[in-house]
Amino acid sequence: MKNKHLVLIGDVIQSRKKFNPGQWQHFHNAISTLNQDMQEALHVPLVIYSGDSFGGIAKDPSSALKLLLLIQEQLKPIKARMVLVEDEVSFGLENRNFLELEGPALWKSSEKMQELKDTGGYFMAELQNNALSLSVNAALNLIIAIKYDWDELEWSIYQQYPHQKNQQEIAQQRGVSQQYISKLIRQSKFHLVKNAEKDLIQLTHGASANA
Repeated sequence: MKNKHLVLIGDVIQSRKKFNPGQWQHFHNAISTLNQDMQEALHVPLVIYSGDSFGGIAKDPSSALKLLLLIQEQLKPIKARMVLVEDEVSFGLENRNFLELEGPALWKSSEKMQELKDTGGYFMAELQNNALSLSVNAALNLIIAIKYDWDELEWSIYQQYPHQKNQQEIAQQRGVSQQYISKLIRQSKFHLVKNAEKDLIQLTHGASANA
């Protein structure tokens, strides 16, 4: 698998109908932040192309999954569909410029993106390990769908709890009751999402270690 690489592409959903200048700026800023924060996970940095699409190459399955999860978080409230394909990149890697790449991984990723648009899904992976592809596809589509229903408060709670702050601290900061925060945590399925993400990261880390 010497020439196999993990190509990740994304496409903003309904951008031409709903984007405004502020959202466009947020989109570009988010991609720039992702490149800075995830540079150790990227073999080729993310770049925006065709106005509302972006692409890059992750170093391994575990890095790709962490990047996919962070993309949704950084882009919010903008929604995007994303594709991850593991296959050959024939030309252009030496310059680390996504726009110069050629090969089966790029062609397949474009085909998968069209499939995703036709089916209305959020994510599709085609990896060399078929069992891993099925697991990641099933779990990540559910995680992304759940998170796209969250509002800003729910995202804030998810980011802070339980690592940075407890429920009482979050409630005081937001000027609401602890009972309300507890209710949101249950309704928003935070524990389910966090456990699923943890399991997926462990699964893909094992795949990366055995590659």
